[in-house]
Amino acid sequence: MTEKQKFLQIYTAAHVNAQQLLSDVEVLFERGRHATAYFLAFTALEEISKSQLAADVFTGFAAEEEFWATFTKHEKKIRRMAWASNEAWNYLDVETEVYIEIHKPDFKRRMSAVYVECDRPTVESPDKVITHEMAKSLIHTVRVALHEIMLMTDYWGHQIGTKGFMK
Repeated sequence: MTEKQKFLQIYTAAHVNAQQLLSDVEVLFERGRHATAYFLAFTALEEISKSQLAADVFTGFAAEEEFWATFTKHEKKIRRMAWASNEAWNYLDVETEVYIEIHKPDFKRRMSAVYVECDRPTVESPDKVITHEMAKSLIHTVRVALHEIMLMTDYWGHQIGTKGFMK
């Protein structure tokens, strides 16, 4: 396998993983497990970021060094997904068919979604920190990101990666 093929494999695996995470997130959300759903939705956005950056390396739109500098950095991966949060404002919620308020992904909130907070005078569990609305917003953002990628590649026929929709 060439280095170029390796990045195509990373793109595919990370994209499929993001789709599978979204499927798990939707089950958890329906069961009222908002904090865990938020955490996994955040992780799905990171996987989308990784997949798009790997695609950019594959197509020559980004350097391999950029991928490896970003690959394990949560904050860098999520910053690369700002486009998805911005785009999510333009999409109706699939269940209610109304626009929802978008809460941008926040790394501290991600950590609060899985760990009990005890550095304050009170102890807060994840289900008290992450609200239904926060989880719903992030899930919506993941859906929009995957939809936009599908539109750009499958419908409009652009190459994989961000070049097709990052102007």
